[in-house]
Amino acid sequence: MADIKTQDISFFSGPKIKVAARIYRPAPEKDHKTGLVMCHGFGGIKEGVLPGLATLLAEAGYTPLTFDFRGFGGTEGPVGRLVPDEQVEDTVHALEFLAQEGSVDPDRIGLYGTSFGGGIAALAAAYSDRPKALAVSVPVTSGSGWLKSMTRYAEFRELKEQTMDAIRRKTVTGEMHMVDRFDIMIPDRLSLERYTQKIPMTLETFYHVLHHEPIEKAKEIRVPTLMFGVKTDQLVPVSQTTDFYDQLKVEKSIDLSEFGTHWAVYDELLPNVSSKAIAWFDHHLKK
Repeated sequence: MADIKTQDISFFSGPKIKVAARIYRPAPEKDHKTGLVMCHGFGGIKEGVLPGLATLLAEAGYTPLTFDFRGFGGTEGPVGRLVPDEQVEDTVHALEFLAQEGSVDPDRIGLYGTSFGGGIAALAAAYSDRPKALAVSVPVTSGSGWLKSMTRYAEFRELKEQTMDAIRRKTVTGEMHMVDRFDIMIPDRLSLERYTQKIPMTLETFYHVLHHEPIEKAKEIRVPTLMFGVKTDQLVPVSQTTDFYDQLKVEKSIDLSEFGTHWAVYDELLPNVSSKAIAWFDHHLKK
């Protein structure tokens, strides 16, 4: 860890949105000039769940870049307004920024996404020719399926109605209705225990996530793809991983843990995730 250096930088995305980012730089003697763009989860920030894996990847000679999606953390944009297509756009811009930044070979850049960022990374891999390998863990690959999995039918309908009411009011007032992240991502008990900080989010995020379906683009992904899932995940059903995996038409591999929570990939499963992700990227990115 002592040889790993981090550098806080920024790049632009969208309509000149300044994106807060961090680069993890490996020790010079281990640096093989290979980059990785990493996408975090729903309403998260770059200082959240990714530093552990980013550090391990840097120790293996990679140059990971983490960043805050627009509207969250240190990135500009309407606070708490999560639009998946805009997050994909931010990811594509992150890939291009890293390619021209000068520290890595632009033809040896991979992509890693976790949780909600897993589906975002998958779409970026489908839309961009820059990444040459992809890895995702416990991903959300169907926004509608994910939202429905967290609620009873009546609760889902009520949330949808409240969202459309908020959008109707915005057409007159211009104001967005703000709620807590957990009003949209209905948490399981462990999620509540892990995250006590309130994250403001626009209620219309529900509308945008409802129409977010990375699984529909699975067959368009052209790069080798590694997937991690947890069979006992109570926040994102493991079917979000396995259904997407079944649709892939590229070289692929899947690792399913029999036990653990959604958060296990950042904690007790991190050694497994990091070792297999490194082996995957070594095979597909290193010369």
